[in-house]
This record gives sequence, C-alpha cells and structure tokens, in this order.
Amino acid sequence: MQVTFLGTADGHTSAHRNHSGILLRTSETTLLLDCGAPVAPFLLREKIDADLPHGIWLSHAHSDHIGQFPSLIQSLWLRARRAPLHIYAPPSLATTLRDYLEKCLLFPELIGFPIHWHDLKPGARFTLGAFELRAFATNHLVNLASFFQKSYPGTCFECYGATVDYRKNRYLYSADLALPQEMRGAIRQPKQKPKRIQALFCELTHFPEKALFEELAGAAIDSLWITHYPDHLGTEQAALRKLARKCGFKGEVHVMHDQQSCQLKSV
Repeated sequence: MQVTFLGTADGHTSAHRNHSGILLRTSETTLLLDCGAPVAPFLLREKIDADLPHGIWLSHAHSDHIGQFPSLIQSLWLRARRAPLHIYAPPSLATTLRDYLEKCLLFPELIGFPIHWHDLKPGARFTLGAFELRAFATNHLVNLASFFQKSYPGTCFECYGATVDYRKNRYLYSADLALPQEMRGAIRQPKQKPKRIQALFCELTHFPEKALFEELAGAAIDSLWITHYPDHLGTEQAALRKLARKCGFKGEVHVMHDQQSCQLKSV
C-alpha cells in the first residue's frame, strides 16, 4: 500500500503546509481520508486516473477536513470521470454536502458519474473494493456541541475515525480526537481476537504528545505516522521518538510532511 500525506497541517493556517488529506493506494482500491488538502491538482499532476479515488472518508464537518471537496468533484467532472464515487460521512454532513454541490451547480445529472453516500455511525462497516472499513466515533466535537448544538440543530457535531483492513493487514486513521483514549476500542478490539495494526495515521494537535505515547504503550502497532500537527512539531521527530520510547511505545515513529509518501508492505 502506498500512503501519500497530501496535507499535514492542523486547523491553523500554515504558510508551508496544507490541511488534512491522506491518500491510500493499492493495485485494487484507492481511498481518500478527508479532503482539506488540494487533492485535485495532486491527482492531475501525478496523472492519476479520474476514476480514482474509489471512495472518500469525510470524518467531520470542519473546513480543514472537507474544504476542498467541491473542488475535487468539479475536477473529476471536467476530467470525465465515469466510475461511481463512494462518500462516507456522518448523515447530517452528507445532507449538507449534497445541498452544497447543488448550490455549486454540480448537479447529479450534470457531473456524469454517480455518487453513493454512506452514513457513518459507531461501528458501521463497509466494503470498498479490497478494503474493509469500520467507523469509530471520537469526541472531537462533543465540547463544541455542548455549547452550540441546541442553537444549531442542523449542524453536524459527529466525528469518525476509521480502521482499514486490506488483505491480512489493518491500518487505523484517528481523525481528530479530544483524547487519544478514544482510539482504545479500535486498537484493542474488545471481545475480538486482537489484530496487529501495521500503521496508525494519527493527529497530534489536541493533546500533549506524552499522552499519545502513554496511551499507545504496549499496543500492537508497528508504526505511527503523525499528521495534522502544529508547525513547531515538524522539526522535532528525533525528540518525539525519544519520548515515545520513554513512554513505552515500541513502534516506529514518523512525522509526516506534505506530499510525503510511504510504502507499507502488505501480507
């Protein structure tokens, strides 16, 4: 599996990095995790077929995670995409985005390819080509909801990370978290036989680095790929690795930068 980090910045505007977007590619299936980075120019520049990606996982409604979505749809239309596009999103966010596409003049009858919307909810499972996807809820927006949901009942206050099973391998995308403990069920899979996670793609903005490494200590994770982090952490990879070892996390630690790719072996 080839993994490309299209954008690694947190919610703050960065002069050097784009917002969230991770592209997972295998010979069978391509999946985009969030769409805050300028995905369309990357796909064109890399000469990736307009019928890719097969699916897009939209974790939540913050603009640094969905802001480039309409631009991507327009680009795929103008590049004559014909393959169906599967969108995984919280239900109320999906409703908003369908309406937004219409308001942007990207009508279903015009764009030339079908969009299939799949509702995210805790534990929801999906098959996308060779990928098996499972959603887990995070508390990223719970505090915000406590102040604003009553006044804005139509706004989406849900957020979902994902586990991605491919062949005999498991990968985990944290999405945004309030605390790293929110990944515990996805990592340790209670009531199931534990499955080793080859790679965890994890944000590191909303809690101290130490809290993440302490939570991951002893977990069956081969590698940690840090994304969605503040600018100052970009040069601290060696220090983060040292802290991870001190906290008991034994896996590899990588701090990713925009347009950086990694090749993960699949069994």
